[in-house]
Amino acid sequence: MTVLIRPWRTSDALDYIHFILGSDPHDTFAYAIDIDGVAVGSIGAFRQANIHARTAELGYYLAEECWGRGVMTEAVKQLCEKIFHETDILRIFAEPFAYNIGSRKVLENAGFQFEGILKNNAVKNGQVFDMALYALTRQEKKYPVRRLYPEEIQAALDLTWEVFLQFEAPVYSDEGIAEFRKSLDDKERTHSLQFYGAFDKDKLIGTLCMRAPQHIGGFFVNADYHRKGIGRDLFERMRRDYDKQEFTVNSSPYAVEIYKKLGFEPTDVEQTVNGLRFTPMVFRLHE
Repeated sequence: MTVLIRPWRTSDALDYIHFILGSDPHDTFAYAIDIDGVAVGSIGAFRQANIHARTAELGYYLAEECWGRGVMTEAVKQLCEKIFHETDILRIFAEPFAYNIGSRKVLENAGFQFEGILKNNAVKNGQVFDMALYALTRQEKKYPVRRLYPEEIQAALDLTWEVFLQFEAPVYSDEGIAEFRKSLDDKERTHSLQFYGAFDKDKLIGTLCMRAPQHIGGFFVNADYHRKGIGRDLFERMRRDYDKQEFTVNSSPYAVEIYKKLGFEPTDVEQTVNGLRFTPMVFRLHE
């Protein structure tokens, strides 16, 4: 499903839409890709049968004028996260034509692993082509980490406040505590952030949020789950979404040593602004 044969007629598109609409939602996970309300492509994953019932094949296409903008990579990431979160599927695979470097790069940027070349695996317009096999497998961690959905943000803010009061508020002035609370209540600010979460079953136990361009705006783990590697898992999951491996943070006094263990370095001495104490720090990946 990864590459469609061209030209595609209107009747072909209608047949495909009717097929998707009539499919079992437990077996077919298909979505339109839109930019500013305009459909520019499609993406879907299709559960396989029999002994392969817990695998799904990924397929996608995108209008040519949208190529090279990261649109499809983001769509692949979102769909795969949704499938692994909401279904029992263990493996998602794709088979682009071996010559299709653009499609292969989409998969690689989305975290798929190259597994090999399928020789003479397709015939298109009378020509025989090799295909490249890529796969992404479910990470069976005790405390899985993923990006949060909009409806989960409030739970992340509640956890942030709970952990802040327990570990950071004791060294902050009343002004600083009030300023931090104000930042959590600022809906415009929180809706501009990208949140990640760690879970113990359905319970949110850790959260990390990012603000543009690549600044950590909050990083908190439930006290009962400290020293279990959850903070590092949150950080590593977040890193996958950025090509440039450079991140900044204004660390609270409590978290400075934690950030150092993740590879951050101070860039200045501790500062205080509106009662909030912090040390500017930066993470740079050293090749």
